[in-house]
Amino acid sequence: MDENLVIMELKQSYRLKSDLKPFFNPKSVVICGASNVRGKFGNQIIRNLRNIGYKGKVYLVNPNRDEILGIPTYKSIKDLPEIPELGIVVLSASKVLKAVEICIDFGIKSIMVEASFLDTQTEMALTNLARENDVRIIGSNTIGFINFSDNFTTSIIPVRCNFNGFGRISYIAASGGLAGGCGWWSPNQEIGFSKIAHLGKACDVQKHEVLQYLIEDPATEVILLHLVRLDKNLLKVIAKYHTEKPILFLKANQSTPCTILQESGAIPVETYHELFEMGKAFLRAPLPRGNKVGLIGPSSGALTLITTKLPVYGFELGVLSDETKQELRAKVLHPYNQDPNPNPVDYWPPLRFDGVEVGEKYAAGIRALLKDENINAVIVVLEIFKEIEFDIPTYFGTLQEEFPEKPIVVACIQVERPSLERITKGLDKINMLYYIQDVERAVKALWTLYYFYKLKFRQ
Repeated sequence: MDENLVIMELKQSYRLKSDLKPFFNPKSVVICGASNVRGKFGNQIIRNLRNIGYKGKVYLVNPNRDEILGIPTYKSIKDLPEIPELGIVVLSASKVLKAVEICIDFGIKSIMVEASFLDTQTEMALTNLARENDVRIIGSNTIGFINFSDNFTTSIIPVRCNFNGFGRISYIAASGGLAGGCGWWSPNQEIGFSKIAHLGKACDVQKHEVLQYLIEDPATEVILLHLVRLDKNLLKVIAKYHTEKPILFLKANQSTPCTILQESGAIPVETYHELFEMGKAFLRAPLPRGNKVGLIGPSSGALTLITTKLPVYGFELGVLSDETKQELRAKVLHPYNQDPNPNPVDYWPPLRFDGVEVGEKYAAGIRALLKDENINAVIVVLEIFKEIEFDIPTYFGTLQEEFPEKPIVVACIQVERPSLERITKGLDKINMLYYIQDVERAVKALWTLYYFYKLKFRQ
């Protein structure tokens, strides 16, 4: 068993049936420790709520101010006109426990403690308060949550991203900095976030509860985990629900091999960058139903970069039907190309340096491969200079609609820079999966999709 598998008996033995929705999407929130000083955490939360477009009620508690950023303040929580759904405590460590007690006495059932440097005794006191008063507490030392799908955040780090509803990846991070950074950083290719969660010291609410919330969340399609410590309840939730949504993980501490998450059904990635690069594959491509790949590109060198990686990940080039071969010879291959087994499909050279001809060859070749029953997925290698650049939506635009059950992955290698910007913009427009320069990652993406397919359908 993994040496970092930790069972926190006191914290994990107590579970409420309450929903975690107030932490992600409350109708009203009070900030205990609101500040008028720009740069202070109690000020940044208010600015973030405005930036993200929160429409609920915001109450501020500060005994020394009448208003902050145009919002009236209250001297005490007890002076509020209603009981907020969520209380945020962002005060010095010495004031936290008293503030939480006042929140509870006032009737607040969900409390997030964003203070740091609490001692063990205070942490234990917070746990006991949650247990004894039928409330839920997140923290301490949490950076906060971000909910882009419902325009709410408790983050103390600037939130400037706006995914306009298209973010569908949710992320539970061990690092507050990496979690909070998602407020101003976004993955490439218009793949945005739905929800970001950092639990800090987790005095009450635990990772597995947040994971289950995200599994049940209709705005979340893919879940990413970047964790240091594991526990049995987390593994149980993964084991129970891993076929409902892909759960990708990277263990933050790699001191020992972490197979226990994978055995529970989570999908492993090797690097932090891959956590997001593999996550996006599920948003732009269907799951392959087999390991037979069709490959098309402009040169044996570029194609070899892919073919050498296929067996590493359990894939092989599909054997084409005679009908497919005839179609490729008629519409794609050079007249002098007499390859009896044209997979990979090397269309080079074109008859002339012309984007229309090259675009037509790619479109015809991809379509022929996808029609073949012996092909489960297609990898397209684009090696483009401006003379052979073509408009992606014109030639690739309907392919995914025509073949909704077969993934298409584009690998861009050595594409001339002005052309690359236009090509990737076109691929984004039609929501097609692609990877730039690191073309071997296209194979890893297919492996990730196929891995989940086999999990989901128990193959």
